[in-house]
Amino acid sequence: MLPAFVNQALVLLRRAEMAAAVALLGVIVAVVLAGTVGRYTGHPVVWSDEVAQALFVWLAMLAADLTLQRAGHFRIDFLVRLLPRTAWFLLDLAIKLTIAVLLVALVYYGSLLVRLSDFRPLPMTGVPSSWAVAALPVAYALMIVTVVEQILRHLRGLPDSDAEARDVM
Repeated sequence: MLPAFVNQALVLLRRAEMAAAVALLGVIVAVVLAGTVGRYTGHPVVWSDEVAQALFVWLAMLAADLTLQRAGHFRIDFLVRLLPRTAWFLLDLAIKLTIAVLLVALVYYGSLLVRLSDFRPLPMTGVPSSWAVAALPVAYALMIVTVVEQILRHLRGLPDSDAEARDVM
């Protein structure tokens, strides 16, 4: 498969990503709770909604990659499963390659958006909105790593993920 140091780096990256998502969720809950309690006690925390929204962008984007790692995104494969094994294999590979190319474009355009957003501060905190927008190219880059790993697994005939994706429906 991959060299041992690459596997170790991927494991560390995945753990850091999961830890960041869990920490973000905890901070979002704390900030929203502080804002809610502040409003009801007559001492509003005016920046709480803005900070929670910015952090939620990061959480949502990290969650998208965490879901991609488990091959957990919704897909309808009824017709695809009717194809011969070789055609199914090639179609799945083409889809993964298309996703990778799309993600490269999204990293590029997300980076442009970060630069454009740098000049617009968030109204309550004054923090550049590029801090929230930076979640886009960062998460897309993480998704590129995930898709490349899935392409390599696919070429070896392995499932997209070591973890079984839970069926949603």
